[in-house]
Amino acid sequence: MDTSIRVQFYIFLTSVYAGLLIGLAFDLYRVIRYFIKPKRILSGIEDLLFWIVVAIIFFYIINKSNWGELRGFIFFGTFLGGIIYIKVLSRVLHPLMMKLFNGIMFITGWAINMIKIPFVRARKMLVPGVKRIKRIKRVPVDAIREIRRYRKIILKKK
Repeated sequence: MDTSIRVQFYIFLTSVYAGLLIGLAFDLYRVIRYFIKPKRILSGIEDLLFWIVVAIIFFYIINKSNWGELRGFIFFGTFLGGIIYIKVLSRVLHPLMMKLFNGIMFITGWAINMIKIPFVRARKMLVPGVKRIKRIKRVPVDAIREIRRYRKIILKKK
């Protein structure tokens, strides 16, 4: 094989690799969207960010392998890598990522609950005391209100 053909073949394989990475990014994006469940406006922003990330991945790999020269076989290789990922690897990796994110969400929820337990218990212990203090603080205010209410009666008494 000639050296330039080897280089072109290497560039083609690199573009297939870029397609595989873009497919992986798409699967990761699908899993994140499944757990976040964004609303309409946030969904549009997320889509825009996803395509920006895809463009960055594509142009970074092309810049590193081909010095930024765009050719038809580069696009073909990228699409081929994406199709290979979606048809073959996604069937294995997507359920695996779902289980991984489920585990991460479970561990995160468990850790948050462990952190919250002392605060919840302290609140349960302090709430009755706080209620008593509020009642005690209310006594002078209620007394003054009663005095104002019955002021005429009290002033007439001598």
